[in-house]
Amino acid sequence: MEQPKQKSLAEIETNIAEHRELLDQLHEVRQEVRGYNTVALESRGERAEPLRKMLAAKPAKRMFRLLAQGDSWFDYPPGTDIIDCLHSNHGHVITNIAVAGSTLNDEAYGPVPRQMFGLGPPQSNDPDRITELVHQIGQVKPQALLLSAGGNDVAGDEFFSFINNARSGLPPVNAEVLNGVVNGTFKTAYQYLIDMALAVAAKNNLTMPIFTHSYDYPWPDGRPVISFLWWKVGPWFDPSFKAKNYPFRDAATLQTRHDIVKQFIDAVNTMLARLAADPKYNGKVFHVDTRGTLLTDPEWANELHPRNPGFAKVADKIDAALQAHI
Repeated sequence: MEQPKQKSLAEIETNIAEHRELLDQLHEVRQEVRGYNTVALESRGERAEPLRKMLAAKPAKRMFRLLAQGDSWFDYPPGTDIIDCLHSNHGHVITNIAVAGSTLNDEAYGPVPRQMFGLGPPQSNDPDRITELVHQIGQVKPQALLLSAGGNDVAGDEFFSFINNARSGLPPVNAEVLNGVVNGTFKTAYQYLIDMALAVAAKNNLTMPIFTHSYDYPWPDGRPVISFLWWKVGPWFDPSFKAKNYPFRDAATLQTRHDIVKQFIDAVNTMLARLAADPKYNGKVFHVDTRGTLLTDPEWANELHPRNPGFAKVADKIDAALQAHI
């Protein structure tokens, strides 16, 4: 039996035509959920006034119409996220189709999460996330596309296979597995997202640079996102570290864990930086190195996410890249 393959732009456009009603419903629901979503500041009336005053007090700067696809660094329900900060602190008008918990695989190949937005249970023929992305590029005509992906692919259950047992005598990180996944699976998925986005931008005569980022070095101490009674999200690294005999007992053992995860962040950063440097993407793809932005453990809310001020610092770096390259 023939294996499924990446969809071409023509196949994606056929998928859009077949599912336009659902895609438009998703867009409408997202706008209700996210107040900054694709609404010009001038039309927002009273809700926009505090933002106007804040921006008026700052030196004049350009504000852009953006489209964002990503994970919880772009969609963080417990607090603010990068996209919130790019809007509230920098004035950008953003259509955000990111979904917390997304993997890179979800963004490139997975179905739209209709059930998360009250649009019924998943259907076998639901459009995928790449279809939604291509559709929104045509609808929004953004001045830039922001991508955030990869963090969830190495965290959670997947993290177990990336590290060796502390008692094995092997290096902590299974470099063969890590490099194979990052430079194979991850790179292929990112290239697919980028190539389809650039193709539909060209078809719509858009100049639409794409911006990626590299996350930062977390402190994997077992903190979840939310813990209430018996319900919580996370932790993502702690279970695998415990199973592989890397306990968290004190500052030294936490530093060991931190240094291990750092290798993963560095590997993803290197791959994305090389991708942006590819001559075929010259002037079209820009990578924002956000490592080293959050220097201390207290700047992190949990094992994967910064606190609100931390997200603001990362957003500042992304805004600087937008100002420099658009």
